[in-house]
Amino acid sequence: MTGLFLEDSMVSLKEISAKVDERREEAISFLQELIKVPSPSWDEAAAAEIVVTKMRGVGFDEVGVDELNDVTGVIKGVGSGRSILFNGHIDHVPPGDMPEPYSGELMDGEPFGVEGEVVYGRAASDMKGAVAAMVMAGGMLRRLGVELNGDYMVAAVAQEEVGGAGTAATVEAGFLGDVVIIGEATNMEIALGHRGSTKAEVVVNGRSCHASAPERGINALYKAVDILDRIRSELIPALPDHPLYGKTTLAATQISVKPDTPNVVPEECRFTLDCRYNPNYSVKALGEDLEAVIAEMKEADPELDAEVVTRRSSREFTGFYTDPEEHREVEEARQAAAEVLGREPELKVWQFVTDGRFYSWRGLPVIGFGPGEERSAHSHQDFVRVDDYLETIKVYAWLACVICGVNEKD
Repeated sequence: MTGLFLEDSMVSLKEISAKVDERREEAISFLQELIKVPSPSWDEAAAAEIVVTKMRGVGFDEVGVDELNDVTGVIKGVGSGRSILFNGHIDHVPPGDMPEPYSGELMDGEPFGVEGEVVYGRAASDMKGAVAAMVMAGGMLRRLGVELNGDYMVAAVAQEEVGGAGTAATVEAGFLGDVVIIGEATNMEIALGHRGSTKAEVVVNGRSCHASAPERGINALYKAVDILDRIRSELIPALPDHPLYGKTTLAATQISVKPDTPNVVPEECRFTLDCRYNPNYSVKALGEDLEAVIAEMKEADPELDAEVVTRRSSREFTGFYTDPEEHREVEEARQAAAEVLGREPELKVWQFVTDGRFYSWRGLPVIGFGPGEERSAHSHQDFVRVDDYLETIKVYAWLACVICGVNEKD
């Protein structure tokens, strides 16, 4: 299928593939270097510097860093073709007790249940593998002397894991492309969107007393546990499904008490619920359902005193979907990836939330493609297959040729 889009072009997929294979060690080394530098959210400066240095080294025309440590790079197009923007984040969640999280070790994938070599370390799959591929793909096009008609743009952003302030800042600054590729892990398939995300907090009030005489107080922690039991047994099983986005999910993620001391019955208990919802279930519906659970429990327990606080958004639905029927770029991306992979990639939606929403809300076509598996994100088994990483470089470079167009030299 090579040359499906660019039959008369001076660049071919075969040339791109050969160049990536030739620069294999450089590509792996760059990814390892990026993983070896810790970059938890709000502390991304060192990782940003590595990306900046590499962008300049491989020939990006414009490279910048803002006050949040968002890195932006551009290879300027020479014509009036569409621009392509690759977005990936350089921050990561804490490693916890993950063994040797910043080793960047090149190892056999057998411990992770995959064949071939992998690069291991915190953020390998989420998502320094994709960020490294974005930069390397631009470098491959430079080394081949390819002149794109449209701009090749990369936003390697900070603070994605804590709300997306980095991408929001680059969008607000006008760093936008005609087509946006999000590199979050797709296991080499194509993702077109994801569910909405919101949080709810339940505050339970009691009466504190000495723990040696618990009958003198009202234990807010016990009351909170009772509410959580009811949410698990009745509310969660009834949450609606959706044919496109999947099932609404609700999970308790945090709990705290006040006073936080071992010999006092707590007078207050707060717990947080993480809800991933679809268009069949709104933030308002979540609040109403939680309030209904508590109201029913109060009838049987007059001592129960609890309040629900939901996080409101300016948008009724905070997810997004890029409809293939409305955006030809989906088919272009699918066929370009198919040429590289030798198979038709599946179209799907992510389980988790991505920064793609910031672009989609502005009406831009957003397409997800990246190495790594969703199961690896935020886990002890954070790895990316070397073959998938290298194939992603090829896909990104080839897709840029398709979207931007290639200048025909005399």
